[in-house]
Amino acid sequence: MSITKDRVQAPQSEADVSSEVLSSLINLAGRQRMLSQRIALQSMLAFQQFDGALAIAQETLRTFSDSHTALVQGRDGLPGLFSPALHEAFHGSGNVAKKITDFISLASVALEAIERGSPRANEALNALIGSVDPLLTHLHAVTAVYEQESRRIARAQKKGQQDLIERIKAIAKEAHIVSFNGQIVASRSNVTGREFAVIAGVMTSITKELEAVVSAFVQKTSAG
Repeated sequence: MSITKDRVQAPQSEADVSSEVLSSLINLAGRQRMLSQRIALQSMLAFQQFDGALAIAQETLRTFSDSHTALVQGRDGLPGLFSPALHEAFHGSGNVAKKITDFISLASVALEAIERGSPRANEALNALIGSVDPLLTHLHAVTAVYEQESRRIARAQKKGQQDLIERIKAIAKEAHIVSFNGQIVASRSNVTGREFAVIAGVMTSITKELEAVVSAFVQKTSAG
């Protein structure tokens, strides 16, 4: 079984990371804890020659490895390590990414030894089982970072929306004042002024429509 190699892609902009993607990342990171335990359990059962345990362990290991690749490198709409905090969580002082790939390697060796009936299968299995608890601690910490990043980005996105709303409101207000003044000037002018009044009227209509859009957007974001 091949071992996942970490290769970090260029970070995706946080502005492009939706709440749905963040939820998927949190779920995927959290699931890694369960998968690591299942790998160890099914490996023990496979060593004891329980029917189907070896196949389950191998499939679970593939899922665990693929999920790790998706989290680190990005795939199928997932952005990879899109923030400094996530990069630190995987590749910082704790070197969690290496610990994960080491676990994948230990599991691969153990399962191959069990499948071959190697006399070293018991030793390989013990090494795998001994690595599970420390790994769980690291996986839990990684999941916590995803949760923290999700909350931070949600706050930043909400602030960005509020800033945009205020800017649109300011533009609409300025446009409304300009159109109102234009109508006053046009009412005191000649034919050209009356033509300008038509333009000013259209501008007023546009500003009202813009205000309606802003109002609807505010209600939608408040409800969300």
